[in-house]
Amino acid sequence: MAWRRFPPLQPAKENIDVVIPIVKKDLAVLPLCLEGVRRQVQHPIKNIYIVAPNEQEIVDFCSRNQLTFIDELTVFGFSPKSLNIRVTEKNGLERDRSGWLFQQLVKLSGCVGTERYYLTIDADHVLIRPHVFLTESRQTVCYMSYEEHQPYYDNIRKLMPGLRLDKLSYVDHKMLFDKQQLQKLHKELTRRFGYSWTEAIVQNYDRSSFAGFSEFELYGNFLTNKVQRPWLQKRLRYKQLTDYATLCKQWQRSRWSLTFPDYING
Repeated sequence: MAWRRFPPLQPAKENIDVVIPIVKKDLAVLPLCLEGVRRQVQHPIKNIYIVAPNEQEIVDFCSRNQLTFIDELTVFGFSPKSLNIRVTEKNGLERDRSGWLFQQLVKLSGCVGTERYYLTIDADHVLIRPHVFLTESRQTVCYMSYEEHQPYYDNIRKLMPGLRLDKLSYVDHKMLFDKQQLQKLHKELTRRFGYSWTEAIVQNYDRSSFAGFSEFELYGNFLTNKVQRPWLQKRLRYKQLTDYATLCKQWQRSRWSLTFPDYING
């Protein structure tokens, strides 16, 4: 198996938080995501935070599943709609990408939770093998993909010219963030543009690209003290949704994680 080519990683023993931004439609796959986090993350988890609109179904879900609910309006003091990110595609179709960008800003904020390190993971992503995200020597473990989405790199060159970009992509549905490193990133963006780091990202978003910014790509390339591993994930359709044990039995021999993305399930 591919993962046998790499030496095992020894996880740091300190607590981490988990931060998952969601909207109501994510509740369909979120229980599997949470089971994967609780079973496969090789670090003690202090708290799991759900950042979402203040809707009763989401609040009730958090209460039933021992999760800490965070109203998304309290993170920055503004709503997703206020970003007004509207993208016109080549076919003339206009789409609102404000919510999509907002959840990326939440992940980059460092405002949620009490621990220095926090894991963010997309709600449609399910870990089925053990994952280390921080080594004993405090290196962040990044799981790499072949995303190769050019607008992400074009955006980074606008935000941080001269930043060396790695050959593989950091877009892997999950990332461990270090609040100390985020402070450095925020400070650099603010210094360069003369206004807040959030405004720098919003103002430099390419309105002609459906996906014009990646929080994982920016942060992963910004990091220097890191370990890289392959992601080995599989995209599945909603009709393949089943219980966690069955998914592991079906895919554990060849994959580390599974994803149930909207764009193949629409």
